[in-house]
Amino acid sequence: LPPGKFQFDRTLSLTVGKVTIRGQGIDKTTLSFKGQTAGSAGMLVKADDFTIEDLAIEDAAGDALKIDGGTNITIRRVRVEWTGGPKTTNGPYGLYPVNCRNVLIEESVAIGASDAGIYVGQSDGVIVRRNRAERNVAAIEIENTKHADVYDNTVTGNTGHKAMALYVGDG
Repeated sequence: LPPGKFQFDRTLSLTVGKVTIRGQGIDKTTLSFKGQTAGSAGMLVKADDFTIEDLAIEDAAGDALKIDGGTNITIRRVRVEWTGGPKTTNGPYGLYPVNCRNVLIEESVAIGASDAGIYVGQSDGVIVRRNRAERNVAAIEIENTKHADVYDNTVTGNTGHKAMALYVGDG
C-alpha cells in the first residue's frame, strides 16, 4: 500500500490464505476507521500464512486487528491506536490473534485499547517481542496459550493492575 491515510466505514475482512499486506511505514500508511458504521473490528482475518507489516490501523469501532484461527501469522511494525486517547468506548483489543498457531508479533505499537493492547488467546507457538504498549488498560495479555515467548517489550502508562498478564488455563 502506498503512503497515505485510507478511510473505511466498515470492517475489512480477509479469508484467503497466503496474503501479505505491506504499507510504507508505521507512520506513513494508515487504515483509518474513524466513523466506522459496520462491523465489530477494523480488520478481521480468518486465513493462514498471513503477514501484515509497516502500517497503522486507527480508531476501529471494536478490535483493531483480529486474527481468528490462522496458522503462520506475522504482525510486524504495525501500529494500532485510538487517536482520541484512552476511553472506555475504544475497542477492547489492539492486536488480537486468537485460536492461532505459529504467531509472531514484533516491533509493533498498541495505544489506547479499552482492554489489552496486545492480547493472544487460545493459541500455540507465539513470540511477542520488541513491541510497545501504552495507555491501554492492560499492556500485553497472554491467555490459555501454549509455548509463548514474550520478551524485550516496553509497556508504559497502562492502567490495569498489571502491565502484563499471563493466564494459564485449560487451553
